[in-house]
Amino acid sequence: MGASGLLSWFVVGLLWAHIVAIFGWVGSSLYFMWLDSKLRPPTPPRDDVFGEAWMGHGGGFYIVQKRRIAAGQVPSPIYWFRVEAAVTWVTGFLLLVFVYYWSGGLDLIDPTDSPLSPIGAVGVAIALLPICWIVYDRLWVAGFAERYPARANAISLVLLFALIYLLCELFTGRSAFIHVGAVLGTNMVASVWTRIIPAQEEAVAATKAGRERNSVLAMRAKRRATHNTYLTLPVLFTMIATHTPATYSPPFNWFILTLVIALGIAARHLMILFDRRERSGLRWIAGGGPMAAALVVLGLLVIPSRGVSTSTRHVPFTVVRGIIDLRCTSCHSRNPSNNVVGAAPNGLRFDTVQEIVTHAPEIKASALVTHTMPPHNATHMTTEERSLLGIWVDQGAQAN
Repeated sequence: MGASGLLSWFVVGLLWAHIVAIFGWVGSSLYFMWLDSKLRPPTPPRDDVFGEAWMGHGGGFYIVQKRRIAAGQVPSPIYWFRVEAAVTWVTGFLLLVFVYYWSGGLDLIDPTDSPLSPIGAVGVAIALLPICWIVYDRLWVAGFAERYPARANAISLVLLFALIYLLCELFTGRSAFIHVGAVLGTNMVASVWTRIIPAQEEAVAATKAGRERNSVLAMRAKRRATHNTYLTLPVLFTMIATHTPATYSPPFNWFILTLVIALGIAARHLMILFDRRERSGLRWIAGGGPMAAALVVLGLLVIPSRGVSTSTRHVPFTVVRGIIDLRCTSCHSRNPSNNVVGAAPNGLRFDTVQEIVTHAPEIKASALVTHTMPPHNATHMTTEERSLLGIWVDQGAQAN
């Protein structure tokens, strides 16, 4: 097994570890938000218990209590779930390194569309992680956000949607989507380590010292935890969307991601309202949800994608054959001239007329819709050549 094979397996291991860590961290986050909505005052009432919830699982019964801790009473041990958050971020960042940065940023951009160089794109992608965290954190520790939380929420959303548009303009759709998720995930993990856990540790220290806990830190920690739970579904979508070209390949992919993130936030709010049985809120979401979904569908139908051609220009097969011979057959042939590949990737060969016609849909999808081929555009396929391939396929992929 060569170095590239070992790297591929290493990436598989990272992805596995990333998913397992996400289950541990996100699962605990969603569980605690759900638990807060289910806590009820104990019967008979107890001064040291805010609320409790009975649960059944695996043939047994559990009781969970949210308690007031008296001065001098220090519970031990306490589980913070910080390790799961850290492992999630570290494995996720390493995946970005080996999937997007290791090749010098060639997979981050389309050189024919982006104003950035591949190395410049890597610099932008990495720099955005701390920059976006600093902007978000400074906004929410300022007095303005504490006095006007609704306005701070609106500013946060505007900044997020501006980031989506910027990345979709600079990067390929696939890399833009995952880097939006990386920014959100970084903010979530940084909130855990710098705001949420420190506030909990301060509460323990206050208990040991017999003094009141810092209510400002507690309020900020609760707010960040709430932000995190609203961002969970959007972040998970950005991970899934990288495997679905229909979401990231259209030219208005920023519009699709913006609406889906809005729907994810609304869906999480619906889950919270359902848990609390707030029927007025449920009616509001129920009315708005289908409308938002209709907007998404309308956008996908009305906004033309790269793969749709309305041209009536006839593209003869000789032109298509010339493009494929020039740009594709160095890899996709029985005897590839590209020394990096030992055999035609995915078994796709374009040596004969029949092979080209048979695989016409795949040619259009990879060259025109997703721009994933040629890899890193190594053979310099032009926008015009991609368009000609798409027109030929749309006109029936005839061998004449």
